Amino acid sequence: MKKQYLLKREYIVMIFSLFVFPLTLTAQFEQKVSVNASVSTATYDLSGNNENLGFGLGLDGGLQYNLNRRFSLFGNARFYYKFGTADYPDAYFDNLSFGGGLKINILPSKKINPYLYGEANFNLLWYEDYFETGLLDEFGVPIGDYEFDFGASIGGLGGAGFDISFNDHFTLFVQSGIYYIYYDESVSSYSQFGFRINLFKSKTI
Repeated sequence: MKKQYLLKREYIVMIFSLFVFPLTLTAQFEQKVSVNASVSTATYDLSGNNENLGFGLGLDGGLQYNLNRRFSLFGNARFYYKFGTADYPDAYFDNLSFGGGLKINILPSKKINPYLYGEANFNLLWYEDYFETGLLDEFGVPIGDYEFDFGASIGGLGGAGFDISFNDHFTLFVQSGIYYIYYDESVSSYSQFGFRINLFKSKTI
C-alpha cells in the first residue's frame, strides 16, 4: 500500500512539473529586439523661419533593443516630405535622417504603456521653390526665379507616446514630439502611428 502511494505521488509530481516548468521557464524570458515601422506627419515650421513650407508626410522604420523593462535603446531611419503653402505652391522640402536614442517606459508591465523618448539624428536636407519675381520680360510675360538648397545637419526629436500590446509579438504605438534641425533652426511637431514586432527573447537575470 505504501509503495502504491509513493508511486501515485511521483506521478502527480511529474505531471505537475510538466505544466509548471514551461510556465516558469517562459517567465524567465523577456522580449529583447523588435522592429518597427510607422507613418508620420509634420507640421509647418513653428519657428517661423520657413513660412513657405506647410504640412508634411513621412515614413519611419527602425530597431529597438530593450535593456530591461524600463529602458530601451533604438535606432531608426526616416524620410518625410513637406509641401509648399498656398502662397508658395511650388515649394517643397525633403528630409532623409538617421538617428538613435533612449525610450523610458512608465508602465512596462501594462497592456497600455505610456513612455518618454529622446533622439539625436543626422539629417540630409533638400529644398526647392519656384516663384514669380513680380517683373515682366520684354513680351510682358512674368519672370520667375528658381531657388534650391541642399544641406546636412544634426538635429533632435523628443516627446511622449504610448504602446498598446496585443500579445508577446505585436504592439501598436502612437507618439508625438518636437523635431529640431540645427541647419535652419526649424522646429516642427512630428507625430507617428505605427507597429512594433518583437523578434527575439532573452533570458532575464
